[in-house]
Amino acid sequence: MKDGKHVVLVVEDEIALLDSYAEILEDGGLAAIKASDGYKGLDQLIKNKDIVDLILLDLMMPGLDGLDVLKQIREDKEKYGEPVVIVLTNLSSERVIKESFERGANGYLMKTELDPDQIVTEVNNVLGGDEDDDSKSGAQE
Repeated sequence: MKDGKHVVLVVEDEIALLDSYAEILEDGGLAAIKASDGYKGLDQLIKNKDIVDLILLDLMMPGLDGLDVLKQIREDKEKYGEPVVIVLTNLSSERVIKESFERGANGYLMKTELDPDQIVTEVNNVLGGDEDDDSKSGAQE
């Protein structure tokens, strides 16, 4: 956490989406760090591994794609830490979804099925940071 806020690293090569997601997360009370490709995402994670709580990771990126980023993160915990990783993509094939989880994804969201504001809700649900604070009662469903 940074300044009492959960920190989300957004790795997205479409700059308009990258900026939009970061703004939405910040408006939702989260801190956002942006990276416009897989290599920059790994660099940002190395620099910020002690504060990044969650990564929103696009899969289709030039250079180093999201699956390779995910693999590197999970294979070197000392270098990258152990952040929660949610894949955020338009790819819906069962093979890609399965491979994402096999490589260590904690969640998989389809861009086309989400209103952008729902991203904040999903991130808060995963991090246990609902605005209502009901999630901190210890009750598990």
